[in-house]
Amino acid sequence: MKKRGMLILLTVLVCCLLLTACGGPALGTTEPRRTELKTEALTEDPTPTPAEPVPMAAILNREGSPLGEIDARAVCTAADAGILYSVFQPAEYQYTATAEYHFFRAADGQDLLLGCLENQGYEAVYARTELEGRIYTLAVTGNPVDEEPDPLWLLALDPAAGTMNKYEVSADGFPYASMAAVGGKLLILNHETHDPRRDTIYEFDPGSGVLRALLSFPDDGASTLRGVCAAEEGFGLLRLRLEQGSPAELLLERRDPEGRLLSERSLNELLIPAAQELPGFQSKAELLNEFGLMVSGFALLEGRYLYYETFGTLRAVLDLERGEALLTKDDLWSVSLGSGSPALFRLDFEEAPEGPEILTLRDGALERMPFAPGDPCWMLRAVSHSPGGCWLAELADSAKAFEAKRLLYFWQEP
Repeated sequence: MKKRGMLILLTVLVCCLLLTACGGPALGTTEPRRTELKTEALTEDPTPTPAEPVPMAAILNREGSPLGEIDARAVCTAADAGILYSVFQPAEYQYTATAEYHFFRAADGQDLLLGCLENQGYEAVYARTELEGRIYTLAVTGNPVDEEPDPLWLLALDPAAGTMNKYEVSADGFPYASMAAVGGKLLILNHETHDPRRDTIYEFDPGSGVLRALLSFPDDGASTLRGVCAAEEGFGLLRLRLEQGSPAELLLERRDPEGRLLSERSLNELLIPAAQELPGFQSKAELLNEFGLMVSGFALLEGRYLYYETFGTLRAVLDLERGEALLTKDDLWSVSLGSGSPALFRLDFEEAPEGPEILTLRDGALERMPFAPGDPCWMLRAVSHSPGGCWLAELADSAKAFEAKRLLYFWQEP
């Protein structure tokens, strides 16, 4: 028994010594050593780790003279007085972050922070629209890939006042919503994907700040909307007709300012024969599936020239009056951003005296816009055009997004 008691006592002493070494209270004292160790660790290196510098992108005029610089992570769009850009950088494995909205003023090179949107999940950059000196964009807050509804916001950015206002369009927002300026107002197409499922066209009056549902189409399994754009008589809608849940026909609807249907035309007869020449489309069924994708570019000029781009492969310019496709391209091409008259541009190009291919419509034909940057870049990342005739071309010398040198060329057309 004595031997067993000695063993127990020895075990207790060893445990106490181990506990003391690990930062527990020492025998005979009430002061914890954990506090001492923490204090020592804090005083070893009080210098904070410096934050990594923000990469910057140079802004040049058409001749290559510097205008200023902005955050190289920005998503930019040309505006009549400068460049609207947003910076949205979620942390790793995160879907939301606070987005900053800035305006670079071309006249004096000032960089203005217009506002922030907390918990942003996605901005529909392709929907940015300028109207009467303000620039509007659509964004959802909340995780866009979960099953919960996320609010859709209309952001009204005013460079002259240096402000940003936001309006809730729908509590059930769709990330790939679209927008167009029609008759001094904004039309917004949103897909409500939770019960009751429907497609809704909202009208926003910038003068009064009033937003109302102009048209609403329940999800009947027979058709769905794909895009909205301005048209001479009012506005145009792209409607996808479905058969047993699969895409069957792409229709262009023309409607008056109150939403009444004026006419309807099938685009299959123009798009399918022209696009079957593109790589990847070997059958009508493959093209019909492409029609089912969301639309990132949709515009109607002079009542007859239709620009069309999906988030997949197909890009096209159609002459509806003559019933022909002026151009069909694959995803090496893209339709310009901004609410000025659209252009079609090739994303990659080899350094050449004539510069990258940017095609604009003139007198019923697509012509190459003169633009020859002197820098050794090979990728045209984005082109945008403002209603007042300002252009922005973003070039890069690498396909690696965060390692590329970015140059932004901004100019006013003659």
